[in-house]
Amino acid sequence: MKRALLAATLLCGCRVGPDYEQPEIAVPDSFSTAAAPALGAEDERWWSRFSDPTLDELVEVALAGNRDLRAAAQRVREARAVIDIEGDANYPTVDGRAGITRRKPSTAVAFGQFLPPDPNTVHTLGFDARWELDLFGYNARAIEAAEASYGSALEDARGVLQRLVAEVARTYVELRGVERELAVLRESLESQESAARLVASRVDAGLSSELDATRIAGLVASTRAQLAPLERARANRVHALALLLAEAPSRCAERIPVAGRIPEPPAAIPAGMPADLLRRRPDVRRTERDLARASAMTASAMTELYPRLSIGAMFGWESQYLDNMFSGDSLAFSAGPSLTGPIFRRRIIEAGIEVRTAQQEQALLAHEQAFAVALRDVEDALVGLASARTRQQALEDSLSAERRAEQLATTLYEGGLADFLAVLDVQRTVLAAESELARARTDRAVASIALYKALGGGWGIESEVPALNAASEPASGD
Repeated sequence: MKRALLAATLLCGCRVGPDYEQPEIAVPDSFSTAAAPALGAEDERWWSRFSDPTLDELVEVALAGNRDLRAAAQRVREARAVIDIEGDANYPTVDGRAGITRRKPSTAVAFGQFLPPDPNTVHTLGFDARWELDLFGYNARAIEAAEASYGSALEDARGVLQRLVAEVARTYVELRGVERELAVLRESLESQESAARLVASRVDAGLSSELDATRIAGLVASTRAQLAPLERARANRVHALALLLAEAPSRCAERIPVAGRIPEPPAAIPAGMPADLLRRRPDVRRTERDLARASAMTASAMTELYPRLSIGAMFGWESQYLDNMFSGDSLAFSAGPSLTGPIFRRRIIEAGIEVRTAQQEQALLAHEQAFAVALRDVEDALVGLASARTRQQALEDSLSAERRAEQLATTLYEGGLADFLAVLDVQRTVLAAESELARARTDRAVASIALYKALGGGWGIESEVPALNAASEPASGD
């Protein structure tokens, strides 16, 4: 018996199946549209580089209260607890038991009619112990899979965090963009109403026709009609921010000062190298942890081909009467090893191994695909940001020219050297150019946010999120 236990102890920790090795992915040397230094530690809180205190506050509130992020933290907590459950399988289990059984044997069996047994009551009290020795790594692989699942849950939470920050920043930038368009419309409306009064006075003086007054009135009405959709768009973005912050819309609106500027993105955003995405993108890191779990599950399926050894023991007392329950005659115990192994299940087990192997291959392809998607996201974001910069500069030049044209047309009209139709046309053009420029500035800021998100900006800040930080800490006693 002692020799068997010694041999079993020596065999514990012997793992069946191949150990997991992190796969190598073909990574290009650089992005096709940019070559720049990598994001630095200052870019972990990249939204601060927009130099907008309101944005900083909104992000902090969202990190503390967002429901999706808190739910992700609970999934991390759940995965952490599974590791503890799987780890406890390596230790003996001891259960207490107590019972009272009233028995009345049947008299319909052989000799039961001639020697009828008396009814009796049996009292039991004791302990049961069991210890399964992990000969071929079944429990070890389960722990390995649980740890990989924990890593996957943690990376998923980090992904929720990064998406949350990017969504808050994007929604806030769009809000400020809509506000800028509203300001442009109100300024234009005020200017048009002033022009309408000027035309009315010229009509009264016989210097302009009634047609000019009608045209300017139509322009004023058209401009005023554009206010309502923009006001609705602003309200919608406030409501979206409130949802992200897990606050009431009225409370969220109080955090946002009126008439703020469109946040100005940094002049340059370092893209770094494609290999950095393997370290910074939570979605890529999560699929790698999923692959590690699939590998552990494949190895775990292989252990089903081998026997499992356990040692059981029972110690306690059994008696029909309570007064002699703890006497020496009532003492009962048993102990011994048991070995179980598959005999006619080999084909089923091999099919299970085939299933797990196929799932592992799928996990590998998912990991490779996640990196390919990350690479595409960065390339698209780089092109989008470059395009947004070019468009903004062109619109700034266009607006400058249109404003000079407006001044010239107005001067010529007031001197009676130009038709009022020319003034109306140039005012419409200026209004459109100013609105388009406001959208272009918004688009550039949004493109910068998209690039930060694609690059994995915001990695490493989970320690600043109380719920996530607490969920990822080892449990007491680890």
